[in-house]
Amino acid sequence: MGLGLFNWLGVSNMIQLISGVIQVLIMTQSYIFVFETRTSSLLMNRFKMTRTSTRILYHGLLYLVNSLIILALLATPHDQEAAKLDALKRDPCPTVEFFENDILVVLTDKKTIDLVLLSGIVLLIHIIFHILFHVICTVYHLYIVPPKSSSIETRKKQQKFFIGIIFQTIIPLTLLWSLLVIVIVDEITHNVTQELVNLTMIMFSLHGIVESVAVLSVHQSYRRAVWRMITRENHDSKND
Repeated sequence: MGLGLFNWLGVSNMIQLISGVIQVLIMTQSYIFVFETRTSSLLMNRFKMTRTSTRILYHGLLYLVNSLIILALLATPHDQEAAKLDALKRDPCPTVEFFENDILVVLTDKKTIDLVLLSGIVLLIHIIFHILFHVICTVYHLYIVPPKSSSIETRKKQQKFFIGIIFQTIIPLTLLWSLLVIVIVDEITHNVTQELVNLTMIMFSLHGIVESVAVLSVHQSYRRAVWRMITRENHDSKND
């Protein structure tokens, strides 16, 4: 949808922006879900969620709170021509696409921009807090507390799987952080080139592919399954 499908269908820029923000929020919520699922699978964890209704309520409330960032779009100027002129005051030398394409200027007021950035930082801290809470609970029960209701072999397998989840999360998150870094650098220096912005957006859009490759790479069972598929195809092609 972010590679031109919505443009081809004639969907407005505002709808595209809202859908993009919703998808990013769902994506970040999925990281909380991964670690919450991991920590809730530990029998000795007193914070685990055993009821489906409790988990739905927990993740639903989290997503609702995070979705408040969408309210910032209410400040989008209705007069886009005047907004473009205000944007040119801040950046008087934009690329030619600024004049040739259908551009949506979301925010122009400096105070509003700073408020939205501050809200974004608070949102990020909120997400990181929940992820760290579940990570700390898992580390505590897998590495610190002596096993009570599980065998040593089961504990080792759980530790191995948890390490795999950490790597499968960190690898694609580096691409998401690139967008955050570019926003912070632009806010501080006001000297970010269009080429760097384009490169950052390309890295950001590769998140799904990189995450899929990470999942298939870090977990041994997936690696073996993929390897069997590749070797089987090579063997069949040689026989043909």
